[in-house]
Amino acid sequence: MKKGLQCFLIIVVLFFGTAVYSKTASEIFDAVSSSVVVIQTYDVKGNDQSLGSGVVVANDIIATNCHVIKDAAKIKVVYKGKQYLATVQYTDWDRDVCTLNVTGINAPAVVKGSTGRLKVGLRVYAIGAPQGLELTLSEGIISSLRSVDSGQYLQITAPVSHGSSGGGLFDEEGRLIGLPTFSLVEGQQLNFAVPVEWITELPERHKKISEAAQTTYTDWLNKSMALAEKEDWAGLLTHSLRWTEAQPQESFAWFSLGFAYLDSGQYAEAIKAFNQGLRINPKKAEPWYWLGGCLC
Repeated sequence: MKKGLQCFLIIVVLFFGTAVYSKTASEIFDAVSSSVVVIQTYDVKGNDQSLGSGVVVANDIIATNCHVIKDAAKIKVVYKGKQYLATVQYTDWDRDVCTLNVTGINAPAVVKGSTGRLKVGLRVYAIGAPQGLELTLSEGIISSLRSVDSGQYLQITAPVSHGSSGGGLFDEEGRLIGLPTFSLVEGQQLNFAVPVEWITELPERHKKISEAAQTTYTDWLNKSMALAEKEDWAGLLTHSLRWTEAQPQESFAWFSLGFAYLDSGQYAEAIKAFNQGLRINPKKAEPWYWLGGCLC
């Protein structure tokens, strides 16, 4: 009998010693709300332009979505009723993740979690400023994990609205796991967040993108022409993919990519690339000819 009691006590100790404690929604809010801010942007005339949210991830550093600060002439952060001038630190427009320097805000940084072990059905909490309503908490679950290049989008049921972008998405222990980014208006509860790992990877990504962007248009063009002359289609494809990433608004980068796909026999991809180039610069005549060749 005594031995059985000892075994029972060991099992109880092991169970409670290894159980993961999940905080309540109220506890999550109390723990992390002081690290969530409102971001207000202005145009060159000083008029209100857009509204979003942000999360303090380090001393005087705030993470948000790049689209929140798009075309902003001035950026201000609202925290505990005070406004602070913000400057852009790092940007990754492809992933829609940016960080801001906000000197003197003195707000506590969140604890970063990981998306590596997340599973569908786990409860999550979003905190942001939907429609400008500061520090709004919403609750939901992870409804899917959508794999993308070098990561995954978190599909969530936690309600988000305009102004929630760039806020914090937290797990059951109050750790930051992502930034709510966009919703699909065609359905209900189709909300998505970018993973927290993209914030960690941002400085290195920003450095590589900046270095690639320093290459001039002429350098990119000359190399494209040299590769095409040698009929190195694989090399041209690799080069053109890098060019469109470094200079996504350069129409000829997309035309070069379309030409590379065309000569590699990837006609569907060629059509997409030519169309993107024509959307940027519809006055170019040659791509219409190449596009016609893809469609024939």
